[in-house]
Amino acid sequence: MYDSIIQTVTLAADLLAEMVPMMVVGVFLAEVLVALNIAGKIAVFSRPLTSFTRLREECGTSFLMAFVSPPAANAMLLDYHTKEIISRKELIIAATMNSFPTVVMHWRYLLPVYIPLLGIPGLIYFGLLMLVGLAKTVVIMLYGRAVLTPSPCTPAIPEEEPAVTLREAFGTAWTSSKKILKRLLSITVPTIVIVAFLINAGVFDLLAGWMQGAGGAFPVPPEGFAIIAAQFGSFVAGASVASTLLAAGDMTWQQIILTLLVGNVLTSVTRSIRWLGSSYIAIFGVRTGAEIMLVSTMLRNGIMVVLVAVLAYGLGWG
Repeated sequence: MYDSIIQTVTLAADLLAEMVPMMVVGVFLAEVLVALNIAGKIAVFSRPLTSFTRLREECGTSFLMAFVSPPAANAMLLDYHTKEIISRKELIIAATMNSFPTVVMHWRYLLPVYIPLLGIPGLIYFGLLMLVGLAKTVVIMLYGRAVLTPSPCTPAIPEEEPAVTLREAFGTAWTSSKKILKRLLSITVPTIVIVAFLINAGVFDLLAGWMQGAGGAFPVPPEGFAIIAAQFGSFVAGASVASTLLAAGDMTWQQIILTLLVGNVLTSVTRSIRWLGSSYIAIFGVRTGAEIMLVSTMLRNGIMVVLVAVLAYGLGWG
């Protein structure tokens, strides 16, 4: 019992150490941008996306931040929502869009693994993951265009107000950030502790076992289940097993890619609940965070399943 408590506290501390600094940066930066009235100037680079989706320009600033730090970007969205700059519906759509920069930036971790181990098939697999992420973004943008009403492109602070110095902006941002961060941390800390407890209790390992058994519903050769099983451990383990099977000639490169995609679908359920769930819920609260996680995961997996079906039956990869 004592060891379990220590493990839970340690894991929770690690998760909080990774999450909280980015949240603080995101909220504070959002407040600085609002105080300086430059959010719209930065968002000009993403204006075609926000304009098409009928989102406010502030959401574009968050989208760009997501290429650097997704937690900070989502914290910015919450800050804008708290100040009633964006609605709850805009918050959910913008947060779902923010997942695409996260997928793109995964090249830093995926390519150094997949290319050395799998070569061209690894590069193709990564490209398909990018395609799925892009398709998900397009779908959510079309949804936003359909349900949102065009908003006036007015800045958060009227142009008539006198210019604010950087020092004044920092002071204003710090004062307003403390109130928001107090609310955020009151949700984040207990949420992360609960997630850490569930991880150490083996709940997610049990769920992974159930999802692994669902692999039989997909067009995967018997040899491919070793890859899927390894993917539940880590993407590095999955790529290593796939590399061995490919080198031995037990599976074709098409079957390898198809199996990796199927494994990605199955592992995404536990991965989303374990990591994205704790991240979204910690930032946006239980209700909104769970909704964003559900929308993002279902949309991504739906597109991934369609892609698997096209490759397996349309192109005869299965």
